[in-house]
Amino acid sequence: MKLSAEEKSKLIKISSELLKNDKSPSNSQIRKYASLAMQADCYYEFENYMKYQIGRSPQEQLQFLNKTLEKVIEIKKSEQDDSRCLLKIAYLFGVMAREKQYKEQIERGDKR
Repeated sequence: MKLSAEEKSKLIKISSELLKNDKSPSNSQIRKYASLAMQADCYYEFENYMKYQIGRSPQEQLQFLNKTLEKVIEIKKSEQDDSRCLLKIAYLFGVMAREKQYKEQIERGDKR
């Protein structure tokens, strides 16, 4: 099961919007979300993990994580099939990790 180019474009835009203003977790933490979405047996397993992570995150990341959870819930509302929903969520966090890596590199002044 593959995502369409339109679905991917939408998820990439969501990722960019989420990373714009708020303090987000590190690239490696974001990759963990992607990994868990790929490994989860059902959507609610992923949502439970995300809520757990929000509960233990530093204050400066809460706004980002709560907004991200809202987007994840929106994805679930638009995609009833858990496998496809988790595929979209994994893709969202995957592109977010790549963009976060790029932003961290720019912040460090490493423009290669």
